[in-house]
Amino acid sequence: MLVVEGRAVRHGRIEPAAIGIEEGKIVAIRKQLRGDPVYRYADALILPGGVDVHVHLREPGLTHKDDFLSGTESAAIGGVTTVVDMPNTKPPVTDGAALREKIRLLSGSANIDFGLYGGPATAAGVPEMKRATAFKVYLAESGNAVPVGTDADLAGILRAVGESGSFLAAHCEDPERFAAGVAKSLSDHHRSRPPEAEVAAIERVARLRGNARVHIAHVTTAEGARSRPAGATCETTPHHLLLSTTSNLGTRGKVNPPLRPDATRDALWREVLEGGIDMFASDHAPHTLEEKSARFEDAPAGVPGVATTFPVLFRYVRRQILPLERFVSMFSENPAKLLRANKGEIAVGRDADLLVVDPRRIEKVTARRCRYKCEWTPFEGAEATFPTATFVRGELVAQEGELVTERIGRMITPTEA
Repeated sequence: MLVVEGRAVRHGRIEPAAIGIEEGKIVAIRKQLRGDPVYRYADALILPGGVDVHVHLREPGLTHKDDFLSGTESAAIGGVTTVVDMPNTKPPVTDGAALREKIRLLSGSANIDFGLYGGPATAAGVPEMKRATAFKVYLAESGNAVPVGTDADLAGILRAVGESGSFLAAHCEDPERFAAGVAKSLSDHHRSRPPEAEVAAIERVARLRGNARVHIAHVTTAEGARSRPAGATCETTPHHLLLSTTSNLGTRGKVNPPLRPDATRDALWREVLEGGIDMFASDHAPHTLEEKSARFEDAPAGVPGVATTFPVLFRYVRRQILPLERFVSMFSENPAKLLRANKGEIAVGRDADLLVVDPRRIEKVTARRCRYKCEWTPFEGAEATFPTATFVRGELVAQEGELVTERIGRMITPTEA
């Protein structure tokens, strides 16, 4: 039996614990356990590994920006042990053949566990993609994604997803609410794709959802979070919480939906602290520096982030702004529940996905530290606390910023989730 010792975060408490692991699962949690090997972390905290339900790892077709091997290495270094990859690759994953080819292509490439979204264009695409972990629709154009057109199409997809037992994640922006003209700055981009577009699109999903489980991607406003249908979940990103239209990033801060003014960002933070948002997700969407060096109106939208969700947000736990229990629920527990995956909690029977962190260690974010293939991060120079170790199903995958075990990731399928 493998044993990991330290101060475990369980049920909102921190307690000394020895965590016994066999065949990838937690089999015992006691004050002391005998085992071989034993990883002793003294006063460091042991948390459940992060579950990031929104990443774009760019494979297939866009691997000059990122790929599964590189992206999952960055994730492991940031304490993320499960990711779910979006379907807007080249070609996009819109049918069963494309999903099967993506699964074949990625076999043996992941350093952590992963899921795959299907991106059905019509209801007929849903049953074709039975092996998809979940489904994704775009209500507006964004990064190689084809938006769903009519209400009839969206209602049909929602109905088919409801029958599948899975859930539908939605990129919620209403293009009819977009402003005319060319955006040439972060402030322009905010005004061109305003908060009203987010709220209107969420209300559209609420009106058509039927019995489907619905998840709202990357809300940027408190109003958006409050507009989601009863029982639906929502996520927000570190960049929407920590960056704004006043950030000195230029095209590197261009994302869809846009960064918002500071007052909107502050209200989004309050919504997080008051429990109105269910989870963090990175919306990791890397582009190369060359691509981001184009004119603002021509530059692609998206920022890398899978390695920095934990490091940049954990500082708010250290400062006692964000309660530790709330952080763990948003980083691990709630996204695991959304996936219905056996993860997200340090408990007997759960997958032994763990991260170890010394809260006293503070360092600066760098692209090199994150191991990003795109070689940049919008959080360059920010204060952070990176995990010192990451375990996936009991295997030590990353330690002190280095990958130590490769390609052990498994796909989360609907039968396992």
